[in-house]
Amino acid sequence: MQLKALSLTTLGLLFLANLGVRADESDLISGEPLSESYLSAFDSNEDEQVDFELSEEIAHQFIKRADDCSKYDTVSGMDSCTSIAKKHGISLDTFYDLNPHVNRACTNLLRGKKYCVTKNDHSQPALMKRAKKSNKKSSKQSRKKIQSQSAFTYYWIAQPNDYKSGKKVSVKTCNGKTIASVSEDYADALVMEGTGVIGSKIVNLGDCSCSNYKCFETVNRKSDPFGLTSYDSPLRPFITVASNDIKKGTKIYVPQIAGWKIPGSNKKHNGCLLVDDKSWSFKGHHIDFYVYSKKNYRTMDSAHKITKVDIYEGGNCKLLNYMS
Repeated sequence: MQLKALSLTTLGLLFLANLGVRADESDLISGEPLSESYLSAFDSNEDEQVDFELSEEIAHQFIKRADDCSKYDTVSGMDSCTSIAKKHGISLDTFYDLNPHVNRACTNLLRGKKYCVTKNDHSQPALMKRAKKSNKKSSKQSRKKIQSQSAFTYYWIAQPNDYKSGKKVSVKTCNGKTIASVSEDYADALVMEGTGVIGSKIVNLGDCSCSNYKCFETVNRKSDPFGLTSYDSPLRPFITVASNDIKKGTKIYVPQIAGWKIPGSNKKHNGCLLVDDKSWSFKGHHIDFYVYSKKNYRTMDSAHKITKVDIYEGGNCKLLNYMS
């Protein structure tokens, strides 16, 4: 029989066998018998469990940040479990539930380590995100586009303080009755805007051709404080638009103006408008937005500088009262 190379461990076992010492009772490196305290740890039944505890420093090294935690707090200074919970508006029990490795006496809280203070709800954000995406998609699908990149301008009630130059001229009714004498610039503005203030009266373009400013009618300021459209319906600030190629009474949605702040108000525009006027000053593919005053026009135009908009059917958008 040919003798092959043997490992040191095998030689050690043979040596111990000759001495009458069991291999599991000796240190195979030194050959010395193992202590009783060491061997006793392995004498228990297989079903028994041996309890042991890692040191706090080592235990924290094995803790993996929970996937369901969205916010952590780094312990520093005089922080305690109670102070951390209070700082983040959670109960002490919640803090312990979020950090099960921290004992209830809070004696193993380690400075410089991160602890969970807010649970991450995996399902809710995803559901909300899908819902928002679905709402946007359905909203867009439910609105048919009427026009793309249509011209966008403003109009307002003419105010005499905005137009002071020019000689005095008389503005008259269609029947030739003089309403008042105003500056020529203001008379031109009345024709251009279609509505304006003269003293305690509001005047509107009448149903006649305009020659020498003989084309106006007075409006009941109490019932129609913002003037009348060319259809004799009340002008509604930030709602009424004039159009020559979209049917009167059509509710439209203009996404470019949604979210605009209404001057002098905390309200924001929702993008919903009503075609309820027409204009002699332009043709088609154009809407004129009624903003009540020249000051409002300057504020909005300066803030947004929009000259082209997309126009959609209004669908279920709501016409809001921005003047209340």
